[in-house]
Amino acid sequence: MNPLVTIVVPTYQGAKFVRQTLDSVLAQTFRDFELVVCDDGSTDETLAILGSYGDRLRVVKQKNRGVAAARNRAAQAARGEFLAFLDHDDLWEPEMLATLVPILRADETLGLVYSDALVIDKTGAVRGRRGQYLTYHEGDVFDALLRGNFIPVETTLMRTALYRELGGCDEGLRYLEDYDLCLRVARRTRIGFHPGPLASYRVHDRNLSHDREPMLIEWMAVLERLRAPEQALTLPQIEIVLDEEARLANDLAWRALRRRDVTTANGWIARAGSRAHLANRIRVRTLWCLMRMLPQFAADFVLARLPRRKLYGVDAPGSENARDPS
Repeated sequence: MNPLVTIVVPTYQGAKFVRQTLDSVLAQTFRDFELVVCDDGSTDETLAILGSYGDRLRVVKQKNRGVAAARNRAAQAARGEFLAFLDHDDLWEPEMLATLVPILRADETLGLVYSDALVIDKTGAVRGRRGQYLTYHEGDVFDALLRGNFIPVETTLMRTALYRELGGCDEGLRYLEDYDLCLRVARRTRIGFHPGPLASYRVHDRNLSHDREPMLIEWMAVLERLRAPEQALTLPQIEIVLDEEARLANDLAWRALRRRDVTTANGWIARAGSRAHLANRIRVRTLWCLMRMLPQFAADFVLARLPRRKLYGVDAPGSENARDPS
């Protein structure tokens, strides 16, 4: 008899955290599930750790192709009616499935349900909640999602048939495959929400979300695709997308100036155009002028003292961030 839920865990070089992640899954009070782990070409001790669990999980392997491909590979092997996703460094609360499964089973109009999550550091210490930085929505959420992803992937539970119908994660995306998937889900179906924190998102120096500039550029690309004629967005939706693209362009211009790349900064400033928010335009233009007017040693002094923001309030190398989309 097939399980009701398939839990998908993609992992790559996950030896440091994956045992804690798997143990949090196996501690679920809801027991009608299978656990499928896709190893994405690890060369550390990950496979040995996975092997120590015996038949409590299924392991599928592939050459290193990224987290989107690993999720898809594990989902291909899924036997459950529902799919849940958990990255190899995050954790679940024991009541995660017991809380979300009844919500999805009770309402056939929902294609996906999610919840709030705690934020932990590399030691596992709780540093806050995702909800401190995200505004959650439920029901018809597509327009809200155009302004950024508020659905923590570590808390998502969705219908397996819907995941397959949509083609799974876009393997051409490195950073925002979960955001892209949520956009496609939200165009097709309603989304449910539970306010309690049912998972823990771990911030550490190997999070892909620390690669801010490549992620922001990919975010722009995701939004650009939405403006293609075949996407048939409404005029108000297109306006939201254009505003978001301008905001991202301003942020990318600011980052280029911080490394003294004036040419790239000028390109992003032009891209932002008249849609850029006034505060963003002022800070970018001010820094641009300083870089052109000050001697190099003075400009370097200013750049070194610009404030660095934290990812979900947690210090980690490279963790300066704009509004986080995931």
